[in-house]
Amino acid sequence: MEEKAIKPSVTRPTNSTFFHGLRKRYQTATEGMSSNVKFLLATEPLFGIPVNWTRTYASLFMAALGMSGTQIGAVASLTMVTQMLVAPLGGYVADRFGRKKILITFDTIAWIIPTFLWMIAQNPWYFVAAAILNGMSMIIGPSWNCLLVEDTAPHRRATVFAALQLVLLGAGLFSPVAGWIVQGYSVVMGARIIYGLTLISVTIMVIARHYRVTETSVGRSRIQEMRNSKFSDVFANYREIFAMGVKNRNLVYLFFLYTINFAYNTLWHTYSALYMTAERGLQLTPAVVSIWPTFSSLVMILALLLIVPKVKPEKLPQWLILSSSLLCGGMGIFILSPAQSYPVLAVAAVLIACGMALINPVRDTFIANVIDDRARAVLLSGMNSLSMLLIIPITPLAGWLFEINPRFPILVLLIMLAIAVTLSIRLAITAKEAINQNEEGVK
Repeated sequence: MEEKAIKPSVTRPTNSTFFHGLRKRYQTATEGMSSNVKFLLATEPLFGIPVNWTRTYASLFMAALGMSGTQIGAVASLTMVTQMLVAPLGGYVADRFGRKKILITFDTIAWIIPTFLWMIAQNPWYFVAAAILNGMSMIIGPSWNCLLVEDTAPHRRATVFAALQLVLLGAGLFSPVAGWIVQGYSVVMGARIIYGLTLISVTIMVIARHYRVTETSVGRSRIQEMRNSKFSDVFANYREIFAMGVKNRNLVYLFFLYTINFAYNTLWHTYSALYMTAERGLQLTPAVVSIWPTFSSLVMILALLLIVPKVKPEKLPQWLILSSSLLCGGMGIFILSPAQSYPVLAVAAVLIACGMALINPVRDTFIANVIDDRARAVLLSGMNSLSMLLIIPITPLAGWLFEINPRFPILVLLIMLAIAVTLSIRLAITAKEAINQNEEGVK
């Protein structure tokens, strides 16, 4: 009887082997990061995707309900007034009550309730009430930042901020969905649908974080230390820490860069869509406007994946110069673009997107490394408050300028970004001087 040749068995990867490999890569990528960071990043799309939709169409929604450019600017300014008033409390409440409790409480007050008001808005007073409540989101800033960096190894913080950028940018890829909704249901009804979806999504995120996020080790320590503190003692501590911050020239330059970036985001989200659709602007349709954040997100994701990993801590000032210059150059091209000139707008979008992809993680890492752990919450809340104080007059002014010429608010942005380039250069010079002084001290 002839024996059949036995074929060698071919080992095929099983599902368990495949998932084990994925788990291994995930563990390597998240090594040194706290469990809070992993869960916060995993749930951030529930916030980032729908809120990105609302920011794209918020000003168009208000305009469709009959609000003028000045009124839209006043509402945005009202949000910043509230932010300025509550920002100084951010550091205190984060230390007194804990980072997690503040995050959950004010996500509910500042996002879930305002989103409901936006969804049912009938006149400017709905937007006024929502603006005041939404402005209270600024109190979350120090708690959010502390949850991201505390219990995470310092050398992994740049990766955390870059990962957060990737998550938020990934949310931008879904912008065409909002465009389809608005195109199919009109600006007003489409915006109401978008706000309804946002309400559901953010509520799910808050509930999930309530059960899974834990207080940080530094947060638990600060709660114990602050248990018997008086509010007056807290402000005395603020004055001491601020005095230390003012003496740090690097921190002063970073503060003004932070302020300009904050102003940029506020003015861009308030007036860019209006300028893109204005008759004396770029004359784009609302549906086409949704393509901008999608295209920008794709470029920023590529920049974060290919460029940000090359950023070294000792080269942070130089990267700030590059990112500020890209933003400034892109805004210059944007403001000079003729109506419906899509190739020119694509170039502007690429430059602006690359600048934004670099400047946020670089700046936030720089700030995180400059500030001492125990002073972080207080200094961050102070930076937020002072930034609001400087920005508040700009937004209604930009609204008034928009009514004169839709291009003028973009011109204001260009001027601020040019100042940011100058500040970045000064920061690089100061950092180099500090290094030289340290080297001379060692000798």
